Amino acid sequence: MPNPYKLPVWLLCATMLTSVPAYAEPEKQPDAPPPAAVAAPVKTTGFTLDDAIAKALAQSPRLKAFGSGVAAAKGEQRQAGAWVNPEVGLEAENVAGQGAYKGFDSAEVTVGVTQEITIGGKISARESIAGKGLEIASLDEQAATLDVIRDVTTAYADVVAAEENVRLALEQKELAVDVLKSVSVRVGAAAAPLIQKSRAEVERSTATIALDKANRERDISRKKLAALMGEERLTLPLDSAAFYAIAKPEAASLEEKLKANPDLVKLNSRLEQSKARLDLEQANAIPDPRLSVGVRDFRDSGDQAFIVGVSLPIPVFNANRGNIEKARHEVSRTEMDNRQLALNTSAELTQAHERMENAYVQAETLKTEILPSADKAFRLAREGYGLGRFPYLEVLDAQRSLFGVKQQQIEAIREFHTAKAQVERLTATRLSTLQKSGENHE
Repeated sequence: MPNPYKLPVWLLCATMLTSVPAYAEPEKQPDAPPPAAVAAPVKTTGFTLDDAIAKALAQSPRLKAFGSGVAAAKGEQRQAGAWVNPEVGLEAENVAGQGAYKGFDSAEVTVGVTQEITIGGKISARESIAGKGLEIASLDEQAATLDVIRDVTTAYADVVAAEENVRLALEQKELAVDVLKSVSVRVGAAAAPLIQKSRAEVERSTATIALDKANRERDISRKKLAALMGEERLTLPLDSAAFYAIAKPEAASLEEKLKANPDLVKLNSRLEQSKARLDLEQANAIPDPRLSVGVRDFRDSGDQAFIVGVSLPIPVFNANRGNIEKARHEVSRTEMDNRQLALNTSAELTQAHERMENAYVQAETLKTEILPSADKAFRLAREGYGLGRFPYLEVLDAQRSLFGVKQQQIEAIREFHTAKAQVERLTATRLSTLQKSGENHE
């Protein structure tokens, strides 16, 4: 497989020029001004990632919606333990008839209370379902918090990368203008053909177009980050120093880190809730008796007596077998879904961690090996062109290689932060940090 970082033969030859003895050839005066030094990334400290996350968590409508979901689950839990309300009844017999039963003189008036008694563990099953529902709602809120943190972290890295690309495009344009001046000097001195000036002008125009594109992409990324924070636009500079400060990923046990993932913690709550639903359906197969107590008033004699009654549905036509079967299969389905989700999450974490490691290696290789060589190659090519040793195409090739390497470096670092954000999402790293911070402030 060809090495993407392999330097061309002319670059090796150009590098060798630096080792030629001083007496090998009389040094010529360059026809163009000396090449400008390649600018290093501008590193600033402004609106930090933690600032962006804090603002997004405070103003996110999505998190507020999940907070309402938790409150709703608390209400459902409170309702789960409620008994059926008693019924009050009034009954009058032997009224408005004929003869002795004319009017209300011979009426029998009964006033009673009927109460359905919930048995079979129905209330405890409902309470268990609601309790697990509250756990699930709380874990969903935690997962949503992690989603917001991940999205903000990714968007923040996208903005910084876009701003660095703008800086790089501006640098490339300025360099293209500078090279055009150098070529114009040589063309004016009849030391280079006119076509080289045309090519330099094309390169300058291309750099201008690239700068316009970089500016548009930066504006789009800034609007996305502002929207995540509940703002219309960003007004403060971001922290580019933290963007370049990447650390080698830890070689820790990934499976151990997954234990804090709220999506996986929720699996047990989902399974327990499905089992509680099965318990409830089995309990629903047991009829609830209805007890009634009342007083009967005999108007013709003025006597009174108590009335006590009980009724019990007979489960002949409906023993709730269908719902029990359904709930039993729901338990099995939940178990399989949970197992698949656990496998998917584990694989996703492994992939994200590998992406982070690969991005780190690529960024460090570009920084320590490729970028210095490409920088040196461009300087030597430009100096050699000024001395008439290299054609303009070599300068153009070296310039494109240099900025291509710089763009790869920015993209590798952006990919590192994106993958790291996903790893932290799956391992709930920042959530535990926020919880500890909240405990310290209490």
